[in-house]
Amino acid sequence: MTVITMNIHNAIKSLKESGMDEVQAEKIVEIIADLQNISVATKEDLRQTENNLKADLTSIKNDMDWLKKLIVTVGVAVVIAAIKYIFMG
Repeated sequence: MTVITMNIHNAIKSLKESGMDEVQAEKIVEIIADLQNISVATKEDLRQTENNLKADLTSIKNDMDWLKKLIVTVGVAVVIAAIKYIFMG
């Protein structure tokens, strides 16, 4: 994540020197400082997240393939057991 920092004291001082009231200057700087705490994702962050998601999806697909094979195997075993029960009593 990209982080932007600012010198709060210098910002307030600069606004006051330009003729702004101290309370207004402090409030404006406070709002800007709060806005800086919002995280912003860079293109690299998004690429990394995309790659992580692709890896997770691949893992999930492999797990699902394994589960499908297990379900088919259990199904076949149940059918064989049912056929044995029907024909052999």
